[in-house]
Amino acid sequence: MKNFKKVIAFMLLISVIFTFTACGFGKSNESGELDKPEGSSTPAVTEPEEIKITDVMGREIVLDEPAKKIVGTHNPSVSPAIVLGGGGKYIAGLGNKDMCRELYTLVIDDYDDIIQIGKGKQINLETVGTTGADLAVFPERFKDLVGEFEKIDIPVIIALPNDESFDTVKNTLSIVGKALGEDERAGKINAFFDRKIADAKAVSAKAKDKQKVLFLGSSSPLSVAPDAMIQTQLIEAAGGINAVSGVDVKGEFADVNIEQIIAWNPDVIWCPAYAKYTIESLLKDPAWSGIKAIKNKAIYEFPSALEPWDYPTASVALGVSWATHNLHPDLHSLDDLKKDADEFYNLVYGKTFTLEQMGLK
Repeated sequence: MKNFKKVIAFMLLISVIFTFTACGFGKSNESGELDKPEGSSTPAVTEPEEIKITDVMGREIVLDEPAKKIVGTHNPSVSPAIVLGGGGKYIAGLGNKDMCRELYTLVIDDYDDIIQIGKGKQINLETVGTTGADLAVFPERFKDLVGEFEKIDIPVIIALPNDESFDTVKNTLSIVGKALGEDERAGKINAFFDRKIADAKAVSAKAKDKQKVLFLGSSSPLSVAPDAMIQTQLIEAAGGINAVSGVDVKGEFADVNIEQIIAWNPDVIWCPAYAKYTIESLLKDPAWSGIKAIKNKAIYEFPSALEPWDYPTASVALGVSWATHNLHPDLHSLDDLKKDADEFYNLVYGKTFTLEQMGLK
């Protein structure tokens, strides 16, 4: 009886093995390789699509895949990569690291460890080579650097043109967003930008008068923002008029004389908080005493404590909000400005900052 049971068990085992073999498991083909089970297939291997980008000079740059690490020395040109990465995700090397340090130390981990590759056009290419960067981003006025970077096999995107405007800010963000594979995020930030500009224009449209505003540069009180700079659109969106006229300079502040400023006779003067002169020095200067803004002490520091809000970057939307508050405090309160700032910084960095941190109190 025991032997009979063993025979039955053996036959059952042989039956199970035959069943699995018949289903195709372990079956080999003529080459001796195992066949795949019926119904199975090998997933198709897809090569990543190359990314074609047209920069502001009309150059076509082709990337095999989204860039992972960027270098640059011009803060407004590199800023989109920081904004899109919500910090230092895409940054391999920077220029003057003191620029925007207050903000970047709060949103970029180990900011002090990021390599400084140079300042302006003075760049150490050997240092760049150690960063592992696969893309460089520069403004149009740095276009002479393209050839130097191509020699070390790092493609360059010229992302910011000499003619500054709200549209160029958004386009720069879109160009860099495409290079990084962050198109969707760039679209969201640009949508915020459009909405805040529209809000400012709607508020300032209620004002009775348009004030003439003079925006001074940081190097000297005799340097002014001409029409072709973003400060002009900033002033106009807030319901003011750029006092500067007849100055044909693009992409940078223009040097003028005091007689010209007296002739413009601005109602309001704005100057950067990081200027090499002070508001007090202008208020005490006899040469400026006849200017309406000086007489009325309508001269103010433009917010720059975290980052300059008058640069051609996404945060210029907050510069417009501040300008609207400055010119029309009855229509756009400090609380309104704080809400705009909270919304922007939360969208971009997942953080908010106090009025003190932003230099507003």
